[in-house]
Amino acid sequence: MKYKFLLVISVLSLSFILGACSGTEETKEPVNKHTDEVNEKAEEPSDTEKQISEQQQKTIDSLNNFPEFINNYKELGEEKTPTWDNYLYGQEVTWSGTIMEIGSSQIWVLGAGDYTGQTWDDVNTSGNEAYNVFVADFTSNLLTDLKPGDSVTVKGTLESRGDYDLNYHWKIYNSEIQ
Repeated sequence: MKYKFLLVISVLSLSFILGACSGTEETKEPVNKHTDEVNEKAEEPSDTEKQISEQQQKTIDSLNNFPEFINNYKELGEEKTPTWDNYLYGQEVTWSGTIMEIGSSQIWVLGAGDYTGQTWDDVNTSGNEAYNVFVADFTSNLLTDLKPGDSVTVKGTLESRGDYDLNYHWKIYNSEIQ
């Protein structure tokens, strides 16, 4: 029995010593190395750094010709929002058309198509005609002798986009009659 007791004590002591020795072993942190995968991965360019499509360029180039611009914009398809966000919003434009209605600080202008006496209510409720209209908002009251049917050229900042499918008009702010 004395031998069994010594054997158990020896085994326990040996286990304790081995456990203690393995705990003192230095653990090494992995060295921060770049893998081939990380080295090969290139950063995605931002939207403004990406190559623009031919249709986007065509739309941007036609910005000051309202009828051409709205036709080009309509053809952008899935590129409408990135083109608007990165290249069109906030741009200064000079657009021409025929006055449909005059408010105290804004005018509704038919910029594409033939004016036949239609009002804003007429184009806003029928088909896609509102897409052919831009509203010019002036910073102060509009004091002018202009009337519906008159041709006008307006300069302002483009801040609201039209939508052909939803029949939305365009809007420019800080407008000035040219």
